[in-house]
Amino acid sequence: MKDKLEMVQNMGLSWTAFRVKYEIEKKLGLLKKQFPAFSYEEMNIHKAIKSKKSFKQLTEEASHRYFFGELPIDYAKLKDVFQIEKAIKEADGICNGTFQYFSKHAFSYKHVNWQYSPHTQKSAPQDVHWTDIADLGSEFGDIKWIWELSRFSFVYPLVRAYTATNDDQYAEVFWKYFEDFIEHNPPELGANYKCGQEMSLRLMAWTFGLFAFRTHPSTTEQRLEMLMKAVYHHADHVEKHFDFALKSVKNNHSLSEAAGMYTAGILFPFFDKAEKWRKTGKKYIRSEAMWQIYEDGSYIQHSFNYQRLAIQDLTWVVRLSQINNDPFDDGFLKRFGQTVLFMYQHQNLQSGRLPNYGMNDGAYIHPLTSCEYLDHRPALQAAWYTLHGTFLYDDPSVNEIVYWLSRDFEDSLAQVNQSSQAYPLGGYYALRTDDSFGMIRSATYKHRPAQADMLHFDLWHQEENILADAGTFSYNTDMNHILYFNGTASHNTVMVNNQDQMKKASRFIWLNWTKSKTLRAEKINNMQIFEGEHYGYSPITHRRGVIQAGEQWIIVDDIFGSLNNTEISLSWLFGIQNVEQSQPNEWLMKLQNDEEWSLNMFTNQKVESQLYKGNIKPLRGWRSLYYGHKDPFPQAVLKVEVCKVTRFVTVVGPSRLKRAVSPKQDEVFLADCTIKLNKIGDQTIFKLT
Repeated sequence: MKDKLEMVQNMGLSWTAFRVKYEIEKKLGLLKKQFPAFSYEEMNIHKAIKSKKSFKQLTEEASHRYFFGELPIDYAKLKDVFQIEKAIKEADGICNGTFQYFSKHAFSYKHVNWQYSPHTQKSAPQDVHWTDIADLGSEFGDIKWIWELSRFSFVYPLVRAYTATNDDQYAEVFWKYFEDFIEHNPPELGANYKCGQEMSLRLMAWTFGLFAFRTHPSTTEQRLEMLMKAVYHHADHVEKHFDFALKSVKNNHSLSEAAGMYTAGILFPFFDKAEKWRKTGKKYIRSEAMWQIYEDGSYIQHSFNYQRLAIQDLTWVVRLSQINNDPFDDGFLKRFGQTVLFMYQHQNLQSGRLPNYGMNDGAYIHPLTSCEYLDHRPALQAAWYTLHGTFLYDDPSVNEIVYWLSRDFEDSLAQVNQSSQAYPLGGYYALRTDDSFGMIRSATYKHRPAQADMLHFDLWHQEENILADAGTFSYNTDMNHILYFNGTASHNTVMVNNQDQMKKASRFIWLNWTKSKTLRAEKINNMQIFEGEHYGYSPITHRRGVIQAGEQWIIVDDIFGSLNNTEISLSWLFGIQNVEQSQPNEWLMKLQNDEEWSLNMFTNQKVESQLYKGNIKPLRGWRSLYYGHKDPFPQAVLKVEVCKVTRFVTVVGPSRLKRAVSPKQDEVFLADCTIKLNKIGDQTIFKLT
C-alpha cells in the first residue's frame, strides 16, 4: 500500500484517476464497444469523402501537399554518397521475405504472419479484440517484436531502391504487403491495434509508399480505395484513443500520435474529419513538445534514442506544415531547435554516436538512410535543415533524409561548435576537450525516471566509448536482466549494499525517485570540474567529482553518512573489448589506434576487485547497443565493506602519463599538477595547485 501511495504521489492524482477509470472501462467491455470490430469490405469510405473525384485524382492532388511531388533524388549522381547499394540489398531481401528488426536482427518468412514474434516463435491471437491482449507477460512474449514489422518501416528502403533502379518489383511488393496486412488484421482485432503510436507510425509509412508509387501501374483504384479506408480508420482510432497517450503514457507516444493525426488531416482534406485531425494534431504536437522538452533542450524521457524519435516526429510535422503553409509559432520552433542542439552537444561527430544513455528500444521511425542505426547525424541534419535551411554537418553522406523532405535546398553549413555545456534542468553536464568528451548525470527527477543511474559517467576518446552505458536489452525479459540493464549495477557509479538507487515497482515504474544536487560545474586554470551528489541511499550520501586535466580524467567518489558494515561497490563498464587487469587496482585498455590507456582505482580501504565479462551470476559485464541483443563487455567492479566515510579515486587516461594518489587519499599527483582533496563531507572535493 505504501508503494502504491508513493506511485500516486509521483505520477499525480489525475494520472491515477485516469488509469483507474481506463482499467474499469476495459474490464467492463466499454472500450470494446467504443472500438467495435468491423470489416473494411463493409466500410463505405465515400460517405466520409467530400468529393466525387476518383481516388487516383484525389491522390494526385494530395501529392502536392507531400514532401515530394516527384521523386526527388538523382541516385545516378549520389548512389555512392548515400550507399544506395545497401538499400537495394535490403529491399531485395524484403521482396524475398527477409526483414530487419531493430536494425540488428534479420528474419525470413515464406508467408508473413503479422501476429508472429520471431523472438519467441509464438503468435498473438488474430481474432481477439485488442483490449483483451496483454502488453507484457503474455504467452507470445515481448509485443515489440510483433509491432516492429507492423510499423511498415520496410517501406522506406523499398522506395529508396525503387527510386534508384526503377524496378517494378518494389512497388508491387509494397502493395502486396499492404493488402496482406489488411486481410490478416481485421480492424480492432489483434495486437497491432493496441497502440496508437504504432498505428500512427504505420500510417506515416503508408503515405510514403502511397506517394512514391502513386503513378506506378500497380497502384490501382481498388488499392487506393483500400488504403484510404485504412488511413481513415487509423486516424479516427488514434483520435478517439488519444487521451490514453496524453494522460496515461505521457511521453513520446503523444507526439507520434499527434503527428499521425496531423499527417492524415493535412494530406487528405477531403475526409470529413480531416480538419479536426489537423487541428488536434497540431495543437498537441505543440503543447506536448513544450512540456516534454525542457527549456535547456533536454528531454523528459531521459533517453537519447527516445529524444531522436521525438525529433523525427517533429521534423516530419514541421516540414509538412511548411509545405502546406500551416506554420508553427516561433516559441515552439525555438524549443525544437534547442533539443536538436542538446543532442548535437552530446555527439561524437566522427561516428555520429551519442552515449547509449537511457531506454533504447531500437526505434528509428523514418530510416531514409544507409547510415548506421547508432549514427544520429542523418536525423539531426534533417531536423536542423528543416528549421534553419543550413547543414549541421559537412558530410554529404548524412544528407539523404534532407533530400527526401526538402523539395529545394542550398548547401550551406551552419556555424555551430561543440563545447562543454551544462543542462541543469535535465541534469546533464558535458565536459569536452579537443579529442575527448565526458558526460555526467546529476538530476532531481520531476518526471518518471527510466533507469537508476544517477552520477553515471560516460567517457569518449576520439571515436571510442571508453566508459559506457550498458543500454536496455529488452523491456520484457526476466527480472535479473531488467534490474541489471535498467538498474545501478550496469552503470558507472557507486552501488550501496548491492541495492539500486531507487526501488523497482514494475518494468516501467521506479519508486523513491532520486534527488540530486549539483555543487559546481566550471573551468579553473585550464581544468574542467564537475561536482554533484545524490541521496538515493539516504541517510548515505554519494558525492562525485570529475576533473579533466590535460589528457587525464579523475573521478573522486565520496560516500558518507550512516555507514555500518556497509558494502560499497564502484563499477566501470568499458565500451571497448581489449581490456585486461594488470594489477588489483589497474586495468589496461588497447584502443583501435594502438594507443594504450589505463584505468586506476585507489582507496585506503581493503578491497576486492574483479573484471567481469559476460558473467551470469552475478549478472555483470554486458552491453546492449541494439534492442533484443547483448554482448559481453569488460566491467571492472571494486568492492569494499566499510564502517566509516570512504573515498574512491579513479584516474583514466593514456598509460604513458604518470599518476598516483597519496596513502591518505588527500592528494592526486599527475604529470603536470597536484590536486588536493578536501576532507570527505566538505562542500567541495577539489583544490587545485
